[in-house]
Amino acid sequence: MGLERWDSERKRYVLYRSQDDHSRDARRFPFENIPKQVFLDTNVINLLVKYPSEIFEQQLISSMVQGLLAEDIEALMHIFYIGARANWSICASQKTLAELSRTRNELLRRDLLNYALEIISCGMIDEDRIFANGFGRRLVDTHFVDVLPDRADRELIGNAIAYGCDVFCTCDRATIVNLRAKLPQLPLHILTPAEWWAHIRPWAGLWC
Repeated sequence: MGLERWDSERKRYVLYRSQDDHSRDARRFPFENIPKQVFLDTNVINLLVKYPSEIFEQQLISSMVQGLLAEDIEALMHIFYIGARANWSICASQKTLAELSRTRNELLRRDLLNYALEIISCGMIDEDRIFANGFGRRLVDTHFVDVLPDRADRELIGNAIAYGCDVFCTCDRATIVNLRAKLPQLPLHILTPAEWWAHIRPWAGLWC
């Protein structure tokens, strides 16, 4: 069972079966709260590069891919399909490159770095990148994020804040998502791909 129902006759996903369901979600996720600038955690970029056909070409997700992984892939597929027509933006940072550069598989590492470089180069001036890099390193040892055990996670969130992102999107449910309730002072939201999609879903028809 996926996030959305595929209608084989109409050859499209059916997001809502009733007006009441749509109205409920529209109230829960107002249009003005759709994330405008989203920082992608390293694990999200990994999915974009490892599953490009499923995410960018809407190919069927293999039955071998199940659970939360399948949910994340499908959510990203819906997000990027709508995002091709919408006006939100995605971000990554120099720290993202450092994280991806540790990928052991040479071909995968190259593809990951190339994708991240495209994101970093898009719409960011050098001054913004320099500020984000420095801010991320300074935030690492502050009490604002000390609940997170991984220093790299703290730095990436600092980069996202410095870029003015309103969402940090991650698949790391075991640590970052699990601990986000203990990060109330951060000026952004931490969301999984499915939660990001939930904000867009009631308004997807505006871009279809």
